[in-house]
Amino acid sequence: MASVNPFVAPTSGDQPWVDQMRKTLKTQLAVPIDTPPLSIFSIPQNLKDEKPEAYLPQRIGLGPKHHFDAELYPKMQQNKLTAVKRVIKLYQIPDLEDQVAERIKQIIPVVSPCYDTFPETDEEAFAWLFTIDGLLLLDQLGVYLLEKGFAIDEKDLIMLENQIPMIVLKEIEKALSGENGVEDIWESKFRFFAESNSPFLLSTQNVDYSRVNHLLDYMYHSIVNNETSVSRDVNFLKAGSIPDVKPATEELLEAVIQAAGLIPGAKPFLGVLESVEKILYETEEESTIQEIRVPSVSELGDTAGVKFVLATSEEGIRNISFVDGTCYLPVITLNFDSEVILRNLMAYEKLMAKNSLMGGFGLELTEYVDFMCGIIDSAKDVKLLREQKIIEGDLRDEEIVRLFNGIGRSLGNMSGQSKLRQTVAELNKVYDSVPSVQFQKQAEKQARAAAKAITFLVSISGTLVLAREAVVQASGSDTTQMLVSFVTEKLGIFSSLIQ
Repeated sequence: MASVNPFVAPTSGDQPWVDQMRKTLKTQLAVPIDTPPLSIFSIPQNLKDEKPEAYLPQRIGLGPKHHFDAELYPKMQQNKLTAVKRVIKLYQIPDLEDQVAERIKQIIPVVSPCYDTFPETDEEAFAWLFTIDGLLLLDQLGVYLLEKGFAIDEKDLIMLENQIPMIVLKEIEKALSGENGVEDIWESKFRFFAESNSPFLLSTQNVDYSRVNHLLDYMYHSIVNNETSVSRDVNFLKAGSIPDVKPATEELLEAVIQAAGLIPGAKPFLGVLESVEKILYETEEESTIQEIRVPSVSELGDTAGVKFVLATSEEGIRNISFVDGTCYLPVITLNFDSEVILRNLMAYEKLMAKNSLMGGFGLELTEYVDFMCGIIDSAKDVKLLREQKIIEGDLRDEEIVRLFNGIGRSLGNMSGQSKLRQTVAELNKVYDSVPSVQFQKQAEKQARAAAKAITFLVSISGTLVLAREAVVQASGSDTTQMLVSFVTEKLGIFSSLIQ
């Protein structure tokens, strides 16, 4: 049995690797189909930690990542086979192995590059895996189209790790309808599924079906339609790559706290210092949730008189603008499954922007969701948007607040300023120009300056107390000299920084 994982690093010597690459390239060239791009990714662990049920299938696992899931496989495998039998009878396939599985087996060498990780097993096993899961997907999309509902949970079908490559589905289409068959068994079903489940209006322009990677990709492009957008580079920052620059007063306060930890008699004073540090230096940047900085809907309305109105055109998430005190927003429909769909669309956008060699992926959807995270802080904000028909759907106001306050944004930015970022800048400019806001910000600035001065005085007083305590408890010892040197060094650093 031939291995279908051509990217296992060699364990010894260079020649096995050369032989492996020669064989892999020859095998892929023998398949008369262009190798599709990488488009099915493992969800990063930090996203799974936020909400694992949004990314891991709950009822049915598809493709090599989840087909053999220990919890799902025994419950759903017979249901899969039942669905396969329905398709076989509908299309009158006399031999599933020869007509479908064998076709898919021939293209496995160009299917594996669709995945960022692909398990190592034989081609025949994967041919049957994709045959079963592909026919199940066809069956369920057909049921959804006719009966407006699924026997299984549609959320599972839109999860990124659960996607079936379009190249596999097209081979199934050829097996069922013939090489030159005119019946399109996928595109219409994809469109209906996307229209029924997308939180956003779909583009009126048709998606280039020849470039669709899978069902989630079809929905994404139907929403964003990158074909008409201006492609912009995306730069990502690694977690922890932003230097943590602390104020000099905070460094001195930390030094005093460290010194207090060495002296048993100074523990009561240590608690006071730690409380002061927490109050003064715990900032918004330490939050795990980052979002576009923009006032909420109610703040913009009550303070700056900004009105929010439903946009009349059908440009979807691109249709956001601010004109003459009025912010125009597109409609978003939020139901029970919407958070799962939003999270997987955003994860797909970020991972494609980071990994695609073909370009064409920005962060437009991520920026839109980030903007909604910024303007929605409370149920009052949701109510105001719902009154303007900007938010629709069955999800309750409080649930919508939790949804947008729980989605973090990527550490990435597009080159150039997007239209949405320009709108945010205009909203902030109007809000910041209000006299009461200017007064409040000036007062906060003065309070921060005063807090630093108070911190300095507290730190100096704390240092003197600690020094005295050290002398009393360890007079003449090496500990005393070490502590005095430690505190003196920190005071010297601070003096040089404030001069």
